[in-house]
Amino acid sequence: MLKNLLTLSFILLISIPVNAQYYNGYVRIDSADRSYIFMITDNSRIISHTKYYYWFKSGRIHTTQGSYYGRLLHGTYKVTDTERHLLEEGKFRKGLKTGLWRTWHENGTLKSSCRRRFWLFGSDYNIREYDHKGNLIKKGYENSKRFTGYQVEWHNDSAVVVRYKKGILL
Repeated sequence: MLKNLLTLSFILLISIPVNAQYYNGYVRIDSADRSYIFMITDNSRIISHTKYYYWFKSGRIHTTQGSYYGRLLHGTYKVTDTERHLLEEGKFRKGLKTGLWRTWHENGTLKSSCRRRFWLFGSDYNIREYDHKGNLIKKGYENSKRFTGYQVEWHNDSAVVVRYKKGILL
């Protein structure tokens, strides 16, 4: 009886799904339609109350403004679909997005790219968006998740230049 109980408990333990897998310094989270592959760090950082931090805790990725509670994302970050097509790619530096971030359509063409406009300071980003055929359809600048300055949009064979100030169309 005790042997059957131990065998049953062992089978139940190995049948519980694992949310996150760790290998070679990377963490992998699999969901029904996507896989997230990223790196994390135990190093802490001085926080800014205006910035958004990405962190990992309890098998999930979290985002909060001004603080974090867990291990900060640090290094490469990739998202793939069930057939291992790349959907998103970028890098984190102690919980903050840095460098070039790109997303792809399901057919493999580039969907968008985003890069910080000023390397050392500011939260301005150079944004580019593409259609399913890979043609540039929109480019401009974003500050604090709001368009600012001039934005160019392409429709068929013509281009429209629009000006924004803090997300408001002028």
